[in-house]
Amino acid sequence: MSAWAALDALPGNYATVVSQDGRRRENPFYLQYGQGAFAFSTPGGNRARYATTPELGRWYHLVGVRDAVRNEIRLYVDGALAATAVPGPADVSTGPLAVGRARWGGGNVDFWNGSVDQVRAFDRALSSEEVAALHTAEGRKP
Repeated sequence: MSAWAALDALPGNYATVVSQDGRRRENPFYLQYGQGAFAFSTPGGNRARYATTPELGRWYHLVGVRDAVRNEIRLYVDGALAATAVPGPADVSTGPLAVGRARWGGGNVDFWNGSVDQVRAFDRALSSEEVAALHTAEGRKP
């Protein structure tokens, strides 16, 4: 999953750039910012976190990768690997992509206060080289 995102205000808890609704009451993944870090998160509170305070209004290129072969999730920020973690359960993503919000406890939550652009979904785990090339090809946002 990749997207360009800019925050207009820091969230109180979490704000989600993109997620995908699944069969359960929560999303199978979340690409987000919250509690002082960009994160690629999976169920069970498993998060690849990059601690930072983003500059408001600045565009960041965020990529979340779930790699079943390596049994890890990876977060890339502006084309560079920022964090890895062990993933939570591999829930099947059957619903639509949700831009600018998450689903938790059956309700829509964690709304993104800012802008989101160029959301892309991939059907495989991208390599670090592919993420860097994607960042370069999509260019920098203003």
